[in-house]
Amino acid sequence: MLKIYSDAAVSPNEKIAGAGLVIVGDNLYEQLAIPLSSMEDNHLAELLAFSHAVNWPIEQHRTDEWTIFHTDSQLVAEAIKKNHIKNSLYAEVFQSIMTSLAHLSLYEVKWIPEKDNKGADNLAKQALAKQRKSRK
Repeated sequence: MLKIYSDAAVSPNEKIAGAGLVIVGDNLYEQLAIPLSSMEDNHLAELLAFSHAVNWPIEQHRTDEWTIFHTDSQLVAEAIKKNHIKNSLYAEVFQSIMTSLAHLSLYEVKWIPEKDNKGADNLAKQALAKQRKSRK
């Protein structure tokens, strides 16, 4: 079984964002801090972070494992549950996520409170810091 925690951090003034992933499994603990392309929309950043989370098992050829995705974004969790997203600005990323999820044998998406997602949050903030450093 895999547990993947995702989160995003956005600095609207700087128009930068980052994603953080914590991946836990048998003999596996991986942390990823991923800079995201310029943006100032937190919901879009959360969707992109979740997209990275969903693509991780595909890229690692672990699509047959039961995977539990944890997100503190209610928008992401509800959209996946309902297989629908209202805002057309997010439709392309959402469709990409749904296409990727179809490659997984068994998965579950759980909404968790922010306080239970500190690892992914810290990594998302590290991705922001990397971008700030590279701009100097």
